[in-house]
Amino acid sequence: MQILLDADYLIQTLKNMADSAVLNLCRQKRCQGWVASTSIPVVLQEAGASEKDFQSLLQDLAVLTPTAHDITLALGSDKPFAKDMAARLVEANGLDAVVTLSPENYSDLKVEALTPEQLQEKLDAPPGPVQEVRLLDITASYHQILNAVEKEMAETIRSGYFILGPKVAQLEERMAEYCQTKYAVGVSSGTDALLIALMALGVGPGDEVITSPYTFFATAGSIIRAGAKPVFVDINDITFNIKPEHIERCITSNTKAIIPVHLYGQCSDMDPILQLAEKKGLAVIEDAAQAIGSEYKGRPAGSIGDMGCFSFFPAKNLGGFGDGGLVTTNSKELYEQLKIIRVHGSEPKYYHKVMGGNFRLDALQADVVTAKLGFLEGWTEKRRKNAQTYHQLFKNSALNPFVQLPPEVFPGHVYNQYVIRAGNRRDELRTFLHEKRIGCEIYYPIPLHLQDCFQSLGHKSGDFPESEKAARETLALPISHEVNRTQQEYVVAMIQQFFLGE
Repeated sequence: MQILLDADYLIQTLKNMADSAVLNLCRQKRCQGWVASTSIPVVLQEAGASEKDFQSLLQDLAVLTPTAHDITLALGSDKPFAKDMAARLVEANGLDAVVTLSPENYSDLKVEALTPEQLQEKLDAPPGPVQEVRLLDITASYHQILNAVEKEMAETIRSGYFILGPKVAQLEERMAEYCQTKYAVGVSSGTDALLIALMALGVGPGDEVITSPYTFFATAGSIIRAGAKPVFVDINDITFNIKPEHIERCITSNTKAIIPVHLYGQCSDMDPILQLAEKKGLAVIEDAAQAIGSEYKGRPAGSIGDMGCFSFFPAKNLGGFGDGGLVTTNSKELYEQLKIIRVHGSEPKYYHKVMGGNFRLDALQADVVTAKLGFLEGWTEKRRKNAQTYHQLFKNSALNPFVQLPPEVFPGHVYNQYVIRAGNRRDELRTFLHEKRIGCEIYYPIPLHLQDCFQSLGHKSGDFPESEKAARETLALPISHEVNRTQQEYVVAMIQQFFLGE
């Protein structure tokens, strides 16, 4: 439950923080408490507390800062400024209630006002039935990240340095450290990360790049954009990742690189791919867009091949507030080439020896990702725990004949998606779950070799049977760190109802 603490309760709390029932509830993570920044001067004055006392209070609470527009509206209201502002912040930020010593002060405002005792009763009451389970609820984490994000973004806005610059360099340094690589280059999207990696290798017309037909469009699309030809290799039916044992038969004199995709957050089987690449003199680009933080035999995704490509799309485990991406490498030569290509091939400025593009990462997106990076390990661990909960719930539900679960073949799966197989009833199940307000999605309904825009490659149905079967049978369930056990129990119960009528 998300609550905004009224100034009257904050004043009382500062006088005796040890006995604050609501603060203790926030410490126990039973609810998430916010403070309006506009109330802080009043609270400090009325409570007779020091700034240090308030800083201590904020260890368990987060601050909401109204916009200038919010303030203008509240000043123009016929309601008391502080109360009107509190009500506006609750509504604008999707909070649940204001906690106050005097709920009657909010009686003429469209906001639920609770005393501390009423809040306690509400939290202690038996939980009601689950109404909805979202596939992804990005705003649910704002309580953790918003203050850090606002700090970073405010610094950038005040500096006027919006493209590349020190904030992007800071993120690159931290990401290189996180991925255990020597270098990282921030770029405009995960798609552009793949494209710029191919360009840095000199891949172009007449070249071939081997990859999977069962992945997001950007993988093969980037090969086409580089002027090369994608050559598809079917997937493993357990991991959904490319089959290393099928790669060698597809290598020709035109092959320049292999792009294994770490789909759904689990690394491809990289050792045989690397051994083959070394034998044949090929580069390896990891498509790690869904795999930030995952590992293969103790090695982080993005540190294994010649380059690793990441996406900061908002739905990713580490997402920005818009598009963004990153390329990692241990090669100084590739690093220098990536930096040049990122800025239209310019080195020095306005002098162009090579063709590049506008692949620059916005500083504001770097701010968001930098602020969220510190939370990533905790969020990943929660995803992994959610996966284990699903495993156990499905095991206990007698659904094994109907549903195939995603195994963790290599320790370090980060579960960007929790993807089950539901056989030939997948589409029916998806419709049923949507009717029960359970978010689910098909990743991906048509493998790339059967997409209209790739008809020139000459493929037909049946060429890659495992990819085609996965496209017919797979369904992603809610797995993000915001999902709780009660919601997971509801998801599995509804799937059980669908298959067993129970």
